[in-house]
Amino acid sequence: MIRAILLVARREYIAYVTAWGFWLGLILTPLGLVVGVVLPGVIARAAPVHYYTVVDDRPEFATALSHELEDRRADAARTLLSTALASETKEQREATLNAFTAARLSGLDAASALEKVNAPVSVEAPDRRYYGIEPPARTLTTLQPFLSGEKMLAGPAGDKPLFAALIVSRNAAGKITEVGYWSEDVVDSDLSSAAGDALRTLARTKVLEAAGVDPASIDRAELDLPTVVSRKVGKAGEASEVSSADRAPYFAAAAIAFLLWLLVFSIVNFLIMGTIEERSNKIFDTLLTSVRLSELLAGKLIGVFALSVTLMGAWALFAAAMIARSGDPAFLTFAAAALDPTLVVAALAGFVAGYLMYAAIFLALGSLCDTIQEAQSLMSPLIILLMIPIFVIAIALRHPALPWVEALAWFPPFTPFLMILRAPLHPPLWEMLGQTVLMVASAGLVLSVSVRIYREGAVNGASIGQILGWMSRKRRA
Repeated sequence: MIRAILLVARREYIAYVTAWGFWLGLILTPLGLVVGVVLPGVIARAAPVHYYTVVDDRPEFATALSHELEDRRADAARTLLSTALASETKEQREATLNAFTAARLSGLDAASALEKVNAPVSVEAPDRRYYGIEPPARTLTTLQPFLSGEKMLAGPAGDKPLFAALIVSRNAAGKITEVGYWSEDVVDSDLSSAAGDALRTLARTKVLEAAGVDPASIDRAELDLPTVVSRKVGKAGEASEVSSADRAPYFAAAAIAFLLWLLVFSIVNFLIMGTIEERSNKIFDTLLTSVRLSELLAGKLIGVFALSVTLMGAWALFAAAMIARSGDPAFLTFAAAALDPTLVVAALAGFVAGYLMYAAIFLALGSLCDTIQEAQSLMSPLIILLMIPIFVIAIALRHPALPWVEALAWFPPFTPFLMILRAPLHPPLWEMLGQTVLMVASAGLVLSVSVRIYREGAVNGASIGQILGWMSRKRRA
């Protein structure tokens, strides 16, 4: 019996591994994740430079808008600086960030402020996306050729069309009543958003000046604000500061839970399409002449399980190579957290039981499909159902201790994922054991039902309607 199961598993594994789709998925998945992380930054750096102009009788709004755009650029540079200083102590990081803010308050732009605080060479201020230029005309009609690109304007980035014109309307007292934002681009809202923030800054400044308060003094006062230090209490009652090593297990758990979901999502097509191919080519009947149905199903599950382990191992090696190559302390901390025994045990239990439960479901459903068209119609609802756990994972990542998350962890379709996400909380042993037993029992129940469905579908050729009728009669009985 064991030999028959292993022979079927070997056949399944080799059949999938030698398929070009397997290698395509093996390569494209980590490549896609890398591209997803790197591409937004590449696109941001490659964003085109735009010219805008402000038509106004007074200079304060144009000045406020220019300052707002530079403040946003400086905020992005400060975030990059904070990330680069993650390996420093909290005091060193805060001192450098405060020095950067002080340099900005002294009138330096983002790039000059980074130079003054001796920022790491990897930290650079984002390129300017918007340059304000003098109005080439004063009315919308005469500005239209520049907005449409019929006429170009010379500026710091060369000859370009006018991206936007902001026409300021004032009442008799000189108060701004409206800022008309005119642009051919109806999607990019960064500049119009900055204009709104500039108006709020102007209103704030006028109120403070009327009260005899220098607005810059408030910004300087923020440099002396005390810092909020997150601390935790150990089991022995000792207090210590919360570090990135304390948060790393939660991110590692999220990564492992997502990896499990990705593997489950990946095996759907393998199991359903493989079963249909065997039925259509009469391979299934040939196999049943050599092995029993239970041995065939066990071999299929083991073979695809080995395939999943191969995928997971290859992706893990890729991640380890990237972490080792980067040498980033944050990545090394993340890797150490992923190897936490509690998390590893929860991940293994969740992966094995979750795989068996979902794989049995997909195997049984595949046995009910006679054609590729039927399988394709079945895939749509399956994909929708598979998307539900990913939404639960996204919410549980932020609030793993919520009572409803703890309750959902006892619902078998979500148990494999939520048990992993809750592992960093170090739940009581009875909870971990209870959920493991629940997953094993659920997987066993699903497997037993799936064997019956598979026999009726693949062996006896029963349709979905006949299977539902059979299940209804079983319940009544």
